[in-house]
Amino acid sequence: MDSRVLRRLLIFSVVLGVGAAASVYGQNGTLSNPKQKASNTRLAQLVEANVIATHAYQVLLAKKSGKGDPNCYGSGKLSDSELEALVEHQAKLLKSNMSVVSAWVRGAGSNFDPAQDLEPILSSRLTAPATAPINIFDDYLRQKTKFEGVKTRATASLYQTVLEVERDGDLLQDEFAFYIALGLPVYVGQLYLPGSDADMLAVGRELAGHTCVAPFDTGAAEWQIAGRKIWNWGEKNLHIRDEKVLAAELLSEHDVKVLRPRLRALPPQKIAVIGHSFTMGLHWSSPSSFVPIVIDVFRRENPKVEFKQFAAGGLTATRAQQRFYQSVLDWKPDKVMLVVMTRTDADYDALKQLGVGFAAAGIKSYMFDEVHDPASVNPGTVERALAAARAGDIEVIEVGSILSSSPDKARFLCLDGIHMTEPYHRLMAKEWLKFLAGARGAKRDIASK
Repeated sequence: MDSRVLRRLLIFSVVLGVGAAASVYGQNGTLSNPKQKASNTRLAQLVEANVIATHAYQVLLAKKSGKGDPNCYGSGKLSDSELEALVEHQAKLLKSNMSVVSAWVRGAGSNFDPAQDLEPILSSRLTAPATAPINIFDDYLRQKTKFEGVKTRATASLYQTVLEVERDGDLLQDEFAFYIALGLPVYVGQLYLPGSDADMLAVGRELAGHTCVAPFDTGAAEWQIAGRKIWNWGEKNLHIRDEKVLAAELLSEHDVKVLRPRLRALPPQKIAVIGHSFTMGLHWSSPSSFVPIVIDVFRRENPKVEFKQFAAGGLTATRAQQRFYQSVLDWKPDKVMLVVMTRTDADYDALKQLGVGFAAAGIKSYMFDEVHDPASVNPGTVERALAAARAGDIEVIEVGSILSSSPDKARFLCLDGIHMTEPYHRLMAKEWLKFLAGARGAKRDIASK
C-alpha cells in the first residue's frame, strides 16, 4: 500500500478514536445527562489547568527577561512564589496516573484527588488575556475547523508551550502524553487542517501581529516552526509516523528488502552509538532519526544484534569523551559508531583519543565521513575530523557524496536550518544498513563479497 495512503488511513483512524473519546466525554455534542455534563466539565478543567499554569510560567519568564506586554503577562495579585507553585502543580498533574485521571473524568470509581494539583491551579484566578497566543490560536482553530471547546483548546495549549522553545523536551512531551491518554486531539491534522511547511507559514502570516507582545517571538516563522513541531510530534506520539513505521516502510523497499537475508545471518553482537541530535529519535525535524530506524529494523530481523544509544544534543567529541566514554566501555560493545561534532582543537584530539581507547579495549570504532552538519561547512572542518579519525584507527564510512548527489538533497534541511528531515534519515538508514549487512564497504564503490 502506498505510504501516503496508509498515512491518511492512520490519521483517519486516530480521528475516529478522538471522536469516540469525545462522545464519551460529551464534547461538541449535546449534554444529554448530568453525568455527561460533569465529564465534559472535568475534561475542560484539566485542559484549562495546563493553560493557566503555562501562562504562569510565561509571566515569570516575562519578568526575568524583561520582554512581554505587562498588560498581557501581568501576575495580578500573585507573587512569584505563588506563580512558581502553579508551575509545580502542573508538573505533578501531568505525571498523574492517567488511567486514574480518565476514570475520574468519566465519573467512574477513582482515587484521583483534584484538590492536590488541579484545584489549586483553577482557583488561582490567573487568566491568559484574549490577545495571548493561546487564545488567538484557539480562536483561529474554532474559525477554521468544525471543532470547538476542549478539542481546539487542547491543541492550542500545546502551541502555547511550544512557542517558548525551552520546554520542548520535557513539559511539552508530558502534555502530549496527558492529552493523548484523555483522547484529545494533539495536532491540527486531527482537526482536518493541512500540514505542509507552506501551510504552516500561511497560518503564521495570518496570526503574526495579532497577539500581544510575548516573552518569546511570535512572528510568522515562529508560528510556522511551532506548527511543524506539533504536527511531527503529534504523529510521532500517536505512532502514525515514528521509527517503527519508517522501519516497516524501508523493509518493504527493494534496496532494503534484499538485505534481509544478510541482516538475519549476522552473528550476535553489541553496537554502541555515541551521537548528537542527528542520531536522536525525539527531535521534531523528522518522524525519527536513522539510528532508531536501523535499531527497529534489527529488532524485527535479527534481535541478537544489540544496540545502545549514548546521545545528547550538541554532542562534541570532547563532551562525548567526558560523558560517555567510560559508560560505553562498561557496556562492552563489539563496535562503536561515533556521530559527534568537532569544533575545536580539543575536539579533534578527543576524537582521536576515543578511537585509540576503544581500539585498546578491542572495540572497533566507525564514523561517517560527513553527515551534512551545517556547521561543518567551515573550511577544513571535515578534513581535520577525517585526519583525527585515521590517527585514532576509526574506520570512516563514506556517505557524504551519496548525500550530496541525492535527488532529495533540497528537502534534507528542516525549518531550523540545522537538523534533518525524513528523506535524509531514510537515506542514512539505508546506507548504514548496507554497511552493517556487508552489502557495501566503507568506500561507497566497494561492495563486500
